[in-house]
Amino acid sequence: MKHQNLNGNEIEELDLSLIELEKMYNFKFDKNEINVVKNFDELCDLIIKKINLKNVSSCTSQQAFYKLRKSISKTNIANHTDVKIETKLEEIFPRKNRKVLIKMVDAELGFKLNILKAPDYITSSLFVAAIISFILLFFFWKAGLIGMTIVIFGFYLCDTLGNDLKIKTVKNLVEKVVMENYLSVRTETNTINKDELKDVLTMWFSENLGIEENRIKSASFI
Repeated sequence: MKHQNLNGNEIEELDLSLIELEKMYNFKFDKNEINVVKNFDELCDLIIKKINLKNVSSCTSQQAFYKLRKSISKTNIANHTDVKIETKLEEIFPRKNRKVLIKMVDAELGFKLNILKAPDYITSSLFVAAIISFILLFFFWKAGLIGMTIVIFGFYLCDTLGNDLKIKTVKNLVEKVVMENYLSVRTETNTINKDELKDVLTMWFSENLGIEENRIKSASFI
């Protein structure tokens, strides 16, 4: 299958994303099934068909918000009435106890929010160090290898110790939760909303591939 409007790296990332999507929604593409897909719209239709759950017109974003608000309230992090769509996450998860509070909500929800990161200046420095170390591999391989090892360990520490918020508001969090845990936040189990799921899949691919939604939507495969 050839991918128009996508470069080589994006093609590779798309193939990997499809494997991840199979795990998220618990289905499996048949052999060569993807090869007959002509464009991104058809790809979404195929994915929704493969998920094969009852179509219900209820709004998943609304359900995700209620579930988040309930989880935050039950863990006594904030009052039920204080959690609104425009509320800033730093008000719910203050820096001092942020990791502990988020783990409490994770446990209540049954999945991880994954909203923490290291400061941008640290990750930017690690990316620069990774490029320099990769170049050194061709000239001073020992120094390059040491550099890559340090970079890998640095990214591991970022994932483990990062305490900055990736997103700002409850609205952003609802969008992230729906995109990454669509089936888990549906009030009616084993159901989907086909109309909204296509938009959710578009956002998910855009986020994972680092491509604007308009380019994703216009991608054709022949």
